[in-house]
Amino acid sequence: MFWCLEAFSQQTGQYTQFTFNKYGYNPAAAGININAGLEAIVGIRKQWVGFEYSPASNFVSANYTIKPERSYKRWHNVGIYMSQEKAGIFQNENFYGSYTIHLPITNKYFMSFGIMAGIRKLGIRKNFINPDDPIYAKTYGSYFYAYPDFIPGIRLYSKKVFLDVSVQQVFKTRQVQGDKQIGSKSLLAPQLYVSFGKKIILENGLTVVPAVNVHSSITAIPSMELNVMAYYRKRVGLGATIRNKDFISGIFQIRFWKNVTAGFAYDYSINRMNSTAPNSLEFMIGVTPMMVTMGADRGKHNVAKCPNFDF
Repeated sequence: MFWCLEAFSQQTGQYTQFTFNKYGYNPAAAGININAGLEAIVGIRKQWVGFEYSPASNFVSANYTIKPERSYKRWHNVGIYMSQEKAGIFQNENFYGSYTIHLPITNKYFMSFGIMAGIRKLGIRKNFINPDDPIYAKTYGSYFYAYPDFIPGIRLYSKKVFLDVSVQQVFKTRQVQGDKQIGSKSLLAPQLYVSFGKKIILENGLTVVPAVNVHSSITAIPSMELNVMAYYRKRVGLGATIRNKDFISGIFQIRFWKNVTAGFAYDYSINRMNSTAPNSLEFMIGVTPMMVTMGADRGKHNVAKCPNFDF
C-alpha cells in the first residue's frame, strides 16, 4: 500500500487588523505622517482558542519619522520590528531594522520606499519533545538556526487612499542552515502582500474606510481579506472582515487620552475548524506621542484619526 501526502500551510504572520499593523506588513508604510515623530505598537494574537498548542503570535514595533527642517521634498523614517510565532512544537522569531524614504509626486499624492533587514530564527521548542522520540536524537543540537532576511516595500498614498505592495521571504528558500535542518526539506516561498484602502468622509462625524488585503505565495491560490471600518468623530471605530471562506471577524477600536489607540478583533472560523476551535482573538495598542501636538492638529489634542490615515 502506498500513500502520498502533500501539505500547504501559512508561512508568514497574518493579522485581522492589517490597517492598524500596516508597518508590520510593509516597511514603506512607516512615517506617512511627517509630524508623527515616534510611533510604537504592540500586538498579540491567539488563534483557535481552546485548541491545544494552537498558533499564537505577538509583535512589538517602533519607528521614528525624521522631519526635515526646511525642505519638504522628502523625509525619512527609521524603525525596529520584532515578532514571535508559536505553533505546536515550532517557534519562529524575527528581528528587523527598517529604513523608509517618502517623496511627494504631486500636490496630493506621495510615494514611499522602505526595506526591513534583519534575522529570522526558526526552531523547535525543546520542552515539547519527548526524549524517547527517535526524532529527538536525530535533531538534537539543531533546535534553532538563524539566517538573514529582507522585506522590501512600496506605498502610493494620499490623504484619502493608499496602495501597499511588499514581499516577504525574498532571501531564503529552504529551511536549512549548513548541516542543520528542521523536519523535511520544506520550501520557503516568497510571500506577496498587496493592500488597498480608501477613506470616505460622510456626514455627522462618520468616516468609512473600506480596504482589501491580498496575500499570496504567487504560485498558490491567494488569501483575500475584505475589511470595512467605520469611525465616529475620529474617536471610536467599528468594523468587520471576511477572509476567504475561513473567517468572519468583528473589530473594535478606540482612541483615548491624547494619542493612544487600542484595537480588539474577534475571528470566528467558518471552515471545518469551527467544530473544534472556532474562536481567535487579537489585541493591539499603539502610541503616537507626537501625532496630535504639531502642525494642523495643534489645539485639538483630543481628536483621533483612523490608524491608516494619521496625517
